[in-house]
Amino acid sequence: MKRIRYDYAPHPGPQAEAHRRVVDELLYGGAAGGGKSRFARAAAVLDCLRIPGFTAIIFRRTFPDLERAVINELRNEIPQGIARYNDGKHVWRFHNGSTLQLGHLANRKQLMDFQGAQYQLCVFEEGTQFELYQYLYMQSRLRAAGPVRDQMEALGLKPRSIVTANPGGIGHHWVKKRWIDPAPEGVPWRPKPTPRDKRPGTRLYIPARVTDNPSLGEDYVDRLDRLPERTRQALKFGDWDILEGVRFPTFNRNAHVIPAGSIDLQAAASVRAVGVDWGGPAPFAAVWGAKLTDGTVVIYREAYRKGLTPYEQGALVRSMETPEEVGPRRPLPIYLDPATWARGDFTPGVEIPDDGTPPPGSIAYAFEEAVGRTVYKARNDRIGGWALVDEHLRIREDGLPRLFITDNCRELIRTLPALQSSHVDPNDVSKTPKQEDHVADAARYLLQALAGSEVVPAVSEGDHARRRASRPVDPLANMTR
Repeated sequence: MKRIRYDYAPHPGPQAEAHRRVVDELLYGGAAGGGKSRFARAAAVLDCLRIPGFTAIIFRRTFPDLERAVINELRNEIPQGIARYNDGKHVWRFHNGSTLQLGHLANRKQLMDFQGAQYQLCVFEEGTQFELYQYLYMQSRLRAAGPVRDQMEALGLKPRSIVTANPGGIGHHWVKKRWIDPAPEGVPWRPKPTPRDKRPGTRLYIPARVTDNPSLGEDYVDRLDRLPERTRQALKFGDWDILEGVRFPTFNRNAHVIPAGSIDLQAAASVRAVGVDWGGPAPFAAVWGAKLTDGTVVIYREAYRKGLTPYEQGALVRSMETPEEVGPRRPLPIYLDPATWARGDFTPGVEIPDDGTPPPGSIAYAFEEAVGRTVYKARNDRIGGWALVDEHLRIREDGLPRLFITDNCRELIRTLPALQSSHVDPNDVSKTPKQEDHVADAARYLLQALAGSEVVPAVSEGDHARRRASRPVDPLANMTR
């Protein structure tokens, strides 16, 4: 009997590693030319071959994309005698009873075609071309039962999804948020359980770059090098922080993100402060920063929560601080959004002191009552503040920036590079409702407070009522800016 061979051998390195690792949700790719599409097709075919009755599906956004990049490629890769292709239904039927379906999802209505379907592997080719709801719906179609489940368990497999992607496209942000931001590349992780998802699945991002694909010649790399700089960074190096229209294109996590605890801030910092952007229905954000003796700023902690009252926000900030930060000789000044000084109680005849003290009934007053010490109005010069962020992100002649963010500040690392420029004023951040600018605003308040400051005068914690009666001056207000 003639033996028919499926001719495929993964490239050593990331492609072979992607075949070896088994997680619930795998993202493979990043750079163009990294062999991600070949990997995804082979993963589906190999599972169909080794598990009789297995069902897989590969998606592209549109049918022309599916025909060009999947159907035609599989015709060349799957030898006759292993499986037959049904042109009308776009299904490969293998001789062992397995099936590989090919589909496209250009709109929400097409998802209804998959009601009641059951798959053991779902592949989204070029995942950043899809929207999150499409991906999540198809997650509900992943299950296995009977002999197929038993065979998968024997092989150490489980129903799973594979996504291949390059940076950019309508799905860039959800893909980045789901795989890139939460954990280092190559490290599997599991989200925290929630009431709606008590046993979340494992996720893993394996990057692939053009240099990982020996099948491509140098001419392809040369073509990538001729692209505009941001596009070249995204496609040649798989840089997920590079996007057209972003406000902070110089942000680079390799340059600006450092391990938490890698700098002894107690020894190196000359001044510290906290920046806070108040939130109600939207998240509230706080960031802690230290200015080193050479002017470098390290943002080393963050808080990011929604649904908290002003008092609860202040209490959370205080609870996260260390003994050295809260006193007795060095309480950190807290800079709060100036809009929070507006009163909620406009009682006639009650004078409001013009000394910076938060008036009763204001958000700032409730925040200060919770935190147990005075807070100060942040400078709210948006254009000047964003320019200050630019200045600190810029790589200087010594090869280093003047702003580092520790890797435990995940929300700032996630949202800062994704912020879009305003169409009205490119120097500003867009104010569209979908922008997650809360942590960036807190960082802007922080940098504006620390700019030019040299030392923080020692201020005794003392009694809160006494401090309000004789309010200390903003400790950074008179520093040279």
